[in-house]
Amino acid sequence: MDVRQHDDGSKPGMHDLDLVSEGDVLQGAVEVSAAADGGFIELWNLVNGQGRRIYPDLDGGWMLELRPATRVKPLLQALPALLARWERRGIREVSQRGGFGPASMQASQLGIVRAHQGGTDFPGSVYFTIDLPLDKAGGFVADTGDALALWLGDWLREPRQADVLKKLAASSAPRRHAFILFPGFTTAPFEVADLLMRQSAPLPTVAPNLPTEVTDVWAVSTWDSGDGFRWSETDGWMRFAKSSEIDSQEIVTANHKTDISTCAE
Repeated sequence: MDVRQHDDGSKPGMHDLDLVSEGDVLQGAVEVSAAADGGFIELWNLVNGQGRRIYPDLDGGWMLELRPATRVKPLLQALPALLARWERRGIREVSQRGGFGPASMQASQLGIVRAHQGGTDFPGSVYFTIDLPLDKAGGFVADTGDALALWLGDWLREPRQADVLKKLAASSAPRRHAFILFPGFTTAPFEVADLLMRQSAPLPTVAPNLPTEVTDVWAVSTWDSGDGFRWSETDGWMRFAKSSEIDSQEIVTANHKTDISTCAE
């Protein structure tokens, strides 16, 4: 089975990829999408786009946990002087959770949930992470993968995925595949994302309730660990090995081609 690019930009509403068998017979249409939390990813890119930040006037080794709604420009403008002031005063830990006093108030105003200074091999270094909601940061680890099957049907029916369904419905292919990426900052709850990140996580035991426009569904995280999961009416749930390189910020068509063609044999 060959995987070929279908959407060449020549007209709107084209699905991403074609699955073609010997004799150039069209077997499937594929639309690639991502269950990505755009706000979290944008914040992450803004504060971490340059890797670790080095402020020469600091001792460094700071790890800052930010609120998702943090305004980045005011934060970065105020940060060097604020951290230098904390270092001079011997402040090594600041938290909004149960914290009081000027340092906690200053942190709160800038969107910092928690700040911690530790040892570092890179003087002046400052690192950032994001304070995740409880349903994304952790939860119940189930014995089956049913949470993924139940979630997929609901997600594909959300208004934001209407374009995915429209493109697949417009194709003439007998099989219509939705290929869904789960980046580190995903809209999926923990019990769903965990299945795609955990090594040897259990497959679902129930079929997904897919929209009529979708006959096959693929789910894969951008983490190094875990397997990809695929469902079809004929084969049920199956695992597939994912590409060694999946960009968590962009949908890279070449990578998806490799993933799908490998499992579609």
